[in-house]
Amino acid sequence: MAFSNPEVYMDMLAGPLLKRFQAEPESYDLAIATCIVLYHFSDVVGYVRGQNGGQMANHISKKVPEFHTIRALANAGKHVVLTHHPVSELVGLRAEDLQHGRGAAFSDGTFLSDGSTFSDAPKTVVVETPDGRKHDVLHTCNSVFSSLMSVDEFFQV
Repeated sequence: MAFSNPEVYMDMLAGPLLKRFQAEPESYDLAIATCIVLYHFSDVVGYVRGQNGGQMANHISKKVPEFHTIRALANAGKHVVLTHHPVSELVGLRAEDLQHGRGAAFSDGTFLSDGSTFSDAPKTVVVETPDGRKHDVLHTCNSVFSSLMSVDEFFQV
């Protein structure tokens, strides 16, 4: 198994982990682990291209803007509090900001204008980032995974 290959990494590691999170949407450990694995896709792509993982994360974020959120959640989850990030409005995010709650109100991952959702929205892990935006973490992971998979450039080794 070559986790240094972007396709293998997504097919054998990120994809199966995301499926586990989909099956257990209230799981903090799967929420954070999925964010960490998705974020470190940038290290894999950087490795095969002979580039720095951080620089590759910045490049990926230009193509997949929600990757910034995944990066922030991954680093907050690993380090308790996010002390630096390319998007300064996300600095200060804390692992404890991830909470159980109801998922996004709409299929694009957004909540109602006041940050609420519908009473029948599925339970999941949600987070309000320091920039005041509320995120359905499962939706964000699904969206980023799909977006990453759709950019052929990331899989050209």
